[in-house]
Amino acid sequence: MSTSTSHPLQTIYRREIEAALEELRNLKKDGFYSVPKITWWALHYEELSSYSYKNRHTDSCFEGMSCSCSLDSPESRFSDLHSELKEIIDLYQYEDYFKEELEVLQQVREDHSALMRWLKKNEKLGTEDFILFWTEWHEEELNILKPFILDWQDLKIKFKGEEWKNSIRFCEVFNELYYDPDACQEIEN
Repeated sequence: MSTSTSHPLQTIYRREIEAALEELRNLKKDGFYSVPKITWWALHYEELSSYSYKNRHTDSCFEGMSCSCSLDSPESRFSDLHSELKEIIDLYQYEDYFKEELEVLQQVREDHSALMRWLKKNEKLGTEDFILFWTEWHEEELNILKPFILDWQDLKIKFKGEEWKNSIRFCEVFNELYYDPDACQEIEN
């Protein structure tokens, strides 16, 4: 039994949610999404996401809290999707940084202490921030990225690897150096 009250314009907002989802589906070209188009969509529907977030517990049995009654509401699902897409966009912001860091790596690769500093500087990105990107999203043999978005697998969100080439290359070399004990041993004279 729901104890929450509905937003007076809930029906209109739910139609907007459906229209936004249809527009997202239409952004796919040849089976792939692009980060710039996803970014545009996320910015365009920021206000709808804000409404959805604030009203995600509308059908809840517990005032203002999640329950099984509200988890599948359009507001809750839209809010979660928008949040997941924003995380993808945030990760994509590192593309230029990784390009620069790959250039730095070429300069320090033969200098053991500089290489260790490079690894330390990028440790959090390589071992935490991009770990799911590398271990779960990236499908190397197909050169695609398929982020897992709970409850939205029907959208089949995937990106061409070329769009993320610096992130992929960074993860490759970082993991090669970071996890291979022989890769970073100081050369004995």
